[in-house]
Amino acid sequence: MPANLTLRLSHAGQILVTRNRRLRQPWRWARVGVAAVVLATAGVLCTSFLWAVADLQALTQSYEISLAQETQKAYLDLNRKLKIELANLTAISRLEKLAAEYGMGAPQPGQVIAVK
Repeated sequence: MPANLTLRLSHAGQILVTRNRRLRQPWRWARVGVAAVVLATAGVLCTSFLWAVADLQALTQSYEISLAQETQKAYLDLNRKLKIELANLTAISRLEKLAAEYGMGAPQPGQVIAVK
């Protein structure tokens, strides 16, 4: 093998090695760029997930509040009906009719005791 050919091959090998070294620099920045894109994507996904969870919680609480308001309305309506029923049961005219049915009347003057 002539010395000139060996020199040419070693020179070609140095050029390839030199070119490979030059290509490594952009790949370092490319790795940093890919890592930045991956981290940004992961951040967006995590933020979207947390936003969805918060929205779901707000929706669930809104439903629970609506259910509690309906229950409150039902209890207020029941309270109103019970007050009306109490007023009807303790009405003086009704009690006088019941007393007359059972043979009761107004008390005699001797039957009344004054409490001091």
